[in-house]
Amino acid sequence: MEEINLKELFEFFKSKFLYLIAIVVTICFVVLFYLFVIQQPRYESSTSLILTGFTNVNKDNEAAISTNDLNINQKLLATYQEITKSKKVLEQVIQSLSLSSSVETLAKHVSVTGVPDTEIIKITVSDGNAEVAYRIVGKIAEVFSEEVKTIYNVSNVSILDTPSIATKASNMALSKALLVSLVLGIVISFSILFVAYYFDTTVKNATQIEARVGVPVLGSIPDYHKKSVRKKKRGNE
Repeated sequence: MEEINLKELFEFFKSKFLYLIAIVVTICFVVLFYLFVIQQPRYESSTSLILTGFTNVNKDNEAAISTNDLNINQKLLATYQEITKSKKVLEQVIQSLSLSSSVETLAKHVSVTGVPDTEIIKITVSDGNAEVAYRIVGKIAEVFSEEVKTIYNVSNVSILDTPSIATKASNMALSKALLVSLVLGIVISFSILFVAYYFDTTVKNATQIEARVGVPVLGSIPDYHKKSVRKKKRGNE
């Protein structure tokens, strides 16, 4: 593998500075064009549920939260997350809201996560319509709570944070897009120019001839055209 002269490489990048700027600007333009023209906006709506003390659904009096309740809730947290995105829950949501999407499609746009070291479940729904996302996440929380009562015969799920209608698209952050496109443009532009430099086999100066041939250069013919151009520029100044 041929050794790379870092000084020559730096000078090469310096001479191609305008090309670097052009590539970076082009990539930024392409990313922003895709983001705001081609890509469809997505809106997110979220709700948080908290697992409380167990209360038998057949009784009217609520039981106090005990240590045993907290331990059981921790063990049920993962199970509840799976129930939230289960086919049984999502089918009821689709039917209740008269949605045209399938269970598989809806499941891809539903995110269910547990907040670490808590009994809190966060449900997030993404949709092209902000109001639809709001309605879906609210209905999922409602149906899920009813399913827990049916399956376990207990009522230990309460809504902590109610959902709201999103006012901004979640996938169109301008500052983030600019940062990503800028970094991407710099990496790609330097990569392209490095490849061009590495595979460039032309001889540019006497030093390169000496390195390749292994004998000293006795003399060189100056480029009179460049010298005359420089003299004219100095005369005009």
